[in-house]
Amino acid sequence: NADPSLFARRLMHHVCQEIQRYEDIDDELFSYYFDAAPVDILRRAYEITVDEMDVAALRGSSTACVVVLRGDELRVANLGDCGLTVVRQGDMVYRTEEQQHSFNFPYQLGTEAHSDTPSDAQVFRLKIQKGDVIIVGSDGVFDNLFDEDILEEVNQHLPHIMRAAGEPELRYSNDSLWYESQQSDKLDAICQNSVVAPAPGTQVVVPSDAKFSLPQFHVDPSAISRAIARRAKRVSEDTRYSESPFQMRAMQEGLYYQGGKRDDITVIVAVVTDLEDTPDRR
Repeated sequence: NADPSLFARRLMHHVCQEIQRYEDIDDELFSYYFDAAPVDILRRAYEITVDEMDVAALRGSSTACVVVLRGDELRVANLGDCGLTVVRQGDMVYRTEEQQHSFNFPYQLGTEAHSDTPSDAQVFRLKIQKGDVIIVGSDGVFDNLFDEDILEEVNQHLPHIMRAAGEPELRYSNDSLWYESQQSDKLDAICQNSVVAPAPGTQVVVPSDAKFSLPQFHVDPSAISRAIARRAKRVSEDTRYSESPFQMRAMQEGLYYQGGKRDDITVIVAVVTDLEDTPDRR
């Protein structure tokens, strides 16, 4: 009597409701708007979801990634193998790490007693700037697309002024992924202070020396999300595909695997821009 999709939909429904409470002037959380913490939002939504599933006598589980923007600070609570990346002028300057108990066994919230809890989530705070492209995706994205693939799709939808001058170089440091563009004059700050996926609970300052201004209508987030989703789906359905992140991890475990991995594929893309609303809106 399990329904993972129902659990995931209910969980995100309640996450949205909890976030909206900070916008409701009649709600007690309204006065805590600038104190909103994704892990607290996830915890409250999870408790409500579990209670509802218990009443319906249903079981389920899900990974989760909750992201809240306050001013120039992006607050993230990520649990499991979904994730978030930040692309700045064509370079990937930040990427969350997967949480796995073992190969293909990610952390998950669920109705079972042995499920992980919101307190197990990785918690980060990042300084972002106008023009940053924020990508949130499920494991179906990151199991099938390398970071280079995602960057390629993003750059194809960016105006030239927002693209990196050279190909980003992938490096490994303490099992963390980070990008550094060695040829981009627009991102000297990134070249000098490369961003590493940090320890949970730390605050990340993504270098923001580069200045540029671009209206939001020059970039279509929905087009980027569709392109990434289509490419991930194409790889997931190709059992003869030459290489995928999931295949590489399987081989590292001594398992034979060829091609992509069929899995849920969800992509949300946002572009940071000036608030186009009333001056007194928070």
